[in-house]
Amino acid sequence: MTPQTYNRLTATVATGVFLLVSVLLAGLSGRRSSDSLLQRPSTFFTDPSGARALFLVMQQLLPQAAQWRRPLSFLPPPEISDAPSTLIVAEPSRPLSGDDAEHLERWLQAGGQLILLSTNGWPLQQRAISSSTEQPPAEVQPETFLARYAPSLRWTSAGRMNTARATGPSVPPGEVTLGWRRSFADTSGAKLAAAASNARIAVEIPVGQGRILALADPTMASNAALRRSDNAVWLVHVAAAWGNGRILFDEYHHGFAQKRGTAELTQAFLVTPWGWCVLQIAAAGVLYIFAYRRRFGRIREPPIPVRASPLELVDARAGVLQAAAAQGVAADLIVQHLCQELTKARHKSVDNARLSDDLSSLAKDGKPPAAALQTLYAKVKSGQRLSDREFVELGRSAGETLREFRR
Repeated sequence: MTPQTYNRLTATVATGVFLLVSVLLAGLSGRRSSDSLLQRPSTFFTDPSGARALFLVMQQLLPQAAQWRRPLSFLPPPEISDAPSTLIVAEPSRPLSGDDAEHLERWLQAGGQLILLSTNGWPLQQRAISSSTEQPPAEVQPETFLARYAPSLRWTSAGRMNTARATGPSVPPGEVTLGWRRSFADTSGAKLAAAASNARIAVEIPVGQGRILALADPTMASNAALRRSDNAVWLVHVAAAWGNGRILFDEYHHGFAQKRGTAELTQAFLVTPWGWCVLQIAAAGVLYIFAYRRRFGRIREPPIPVRASPLELVDARAGVLQAAAAQGVAADLIVQHLCQELTKARHKSVDNARLSDDLSSLAKDGKPPAAALQTLYAKVKSGQRLSDREFVELGRSAGETLREFRR
């Protein structure tokens, strides 16, 4: 194979690989993502399925419009001043828990308004089956929150986008055009709130002092529907006409939970029965520690006391003097100690000269220790070296002489 043929073959293969990669990239980039997050009518999304446009409109026209990213059990009651009076829930992807359902019912009884855009009535979270062998019947449909108040509601199938002039008690005066894809096939006596072209779009369900405004089509709040209809005008009118006009968009059941700090989570846990149990155990543990004086930390050895035994000091000094071969210094120390003790005993100063006179007088009186001490000390002062026995005799004579002076 010539170099020219080799180069042409290489260029052809490289061009083919390039075209193949380009086609694959173009095919993959043209596909719509199948992620279910991108199909939620969330106020965080600006795509056609999101509800960001409605949220921004309500922020401009209503006293308050905010996103709710916590469980509904934390929802403040509507009778509190400045508390939101309307909750908008658009096609929630998470089921409603039992605690949230009970709290939401109390919130509605107190005068709150729930605008629920759902195609299934918002299913409730299924309770755990007590027995492992027990199986739920396959034909039983899951319980929904909306079925508690309107059990016979039925929905039509989704179709193309329809637009028509709306009528009903919830529609503001004037010509309002609503856009929808599905409606209620059967309302079973529920009060009709909005209709368009014989399609029952919304129903009103009283709950205590509050109400549920159920919409059959969640896409009515989407960005795509707002461009083709007056859905935003109608929803703003419904929210503003109820209570103080403050609203919340439920994002918690779209999967957007609010991040909570350690202190807040700890406080939320401590107010539960398990939290009270933990507090009682901690209090009992602290009481036990202080009542029985439990040690904090590992056991440590007690400090060793400083010993000052006279015998050890004498032995240490004798060892130093013996190693230095300083008999003269040692003899002087013995005599100085004797003089100090005599000074204490006689209450008058006794020096070496005075001690020599006292020793001479004791020697004349026939006291052998005094004579031995005087002889040995004079030998040391003259520069002569004492044997070990003589040096011990010098110390013994000094002790016996001190006893003679104290008599």
